[in-house]
Amino acid sequence: MTGTITDREQRREGSLDVPEGLPRGIDLGRINNRDKAIAMFGRRYVEELTEHALLGDDPAYRFMLECRNSTPGAGMRNFNQALERGIDSVDAPSPGLAGLFAELDHIPDWVDFDQLHRGAVAFWRAGPIVPPILAWSSIATGFSMYSSTRPVLFSGRLQDSERVGGRLIESFRYIVAAYTPGGMSRFADGFRLTAKVRLIHAAVRYGLSRSDSWDWANWGVPINNLDSMHTQAGQFGVGFIDPVQKSGVRFSDREIEDIIALSRYVGWVIGVPADILHTDYDDARRKATFHKLIEQPADDYCRKTVHSIMRFSVENPPGDVEVLPGPVARFMTTERRLKLAYGMLTGWQPKYIIDMLDIEPTPWRHTVPVIRPLLRAYNRISRLLPHDDEETTRKLLATFNSAIAVEGGDRSKEVANPDEVGADVAKNLGKMPKVA
Repeated sequence: MTGTITDREQRREGSLDVPEGLPRGIDLGRINNRDKAIAMFGRRYVEELTEHALLGDDPAYRFMLECRNSTPGAGMRNFNQALERGIDSVDAPSPGLAGLFAELDHIPDWVDFDQLHRGAVAFWRAGPIVPPILAWSSIATGFSMYSSTRPVLFSGRLQDSERVGGRLIESFRYIVAAYTPGGMSRFADGFRLTAKVRLIHAAVRYGLSRSDSWDWANWGVPINNLDSMHTQAGQFGVGFIDPVQKSGVRFSDREIEDIIALSRYVGWVIGVPADILHTDYDDARRKATFHKLIEQPADDYCRKTVHSIMRFSVENPPGDVEVLPGPVARFMTTERRLKLAYGMLTGWQPKYIIDMLDIEPTPWRHTVPVIRPLLRAYNRISRLLPHDDEETTRKLLATFNSAIAVEGGDRSKEVANPDEVGADVAKNLGKMPKVA
């Protein structure tokens, strides 16, 4: 790796610190079902999107490079000041910081903050079914994806039972804040935490770009654009909407587009480039379908990570707030709750995901089909009667926000410290093997 500008960097934004001589994106080892993808989506589409496995978020990465080459702590202090008070409050901001905030502060013309507010209300208005879907179907099962799981393996934070809890609570804190009504306005908590997570991604990329255990030819760029695209379009877009609707709660067409618009703006703030960021519901589904098609099957690392999160979320719910509805959780043993969690996951995820994760079939797999007609009837009746979705959202979020609040209100501990995470991956605390 080098700090000089390479031919690849001159060709395209997003390739800082990417070594020379790598195969094209479409030829990386991580790409599965290449011929089938070309037949379904066309060669041009496949080539354009897979090239983003070799591209990352350079605005955040440039600032991270500056931080590594300046007085320790100075860069992050200026970042936090700009985040809290605006870039104009920073005396003589560095080029990297100014460039990052020029992008963060830019509001694309497609952003409608009233629509984002409606999307956040729609996101939570399904009530108690939302937390387990977020915990198990969106967050935990997201780590069944082979390629996007690679970077997190190096920190060891999702394999070490003593550290899983902190990582899970941070994820909940960020998602809850970003999907809170009004949360993505410039100085709101959701925007702030999204920007901080963006910097964590840059720190991980920095650490792994210098690791002799990172397999460039197979995996591409650490925290690359292709996987970041899917996180927003897939995991927290159609990957959230589908399980809610499979459970019997129906979103209107407008609610679906509002949720997708919110996930799109979260994607923009977190650094997904405009040329692959999803545009609407149909585009989000197309991109999520494409990403799943080209994924390698889950391996033992994926399975261990998913099962670790599932078990911890059941044994030690985030902030001691049960993911399952209280009346259900109180009268069940931990093992029975875990079986119920896997049973519900079976109702939300495609069979091939369940099979890849080696989830054993139990009678609890019928849970979602059983509750579906009940929730469907409740949803229909509640839509006909006077209802206050804002109040439903407020109550659910109040419970979670109190549970995941940072002790003492210390904002520096809301999400992981980028320097600490970067150091963890650089040390390879996950003990990933060196590239042969």
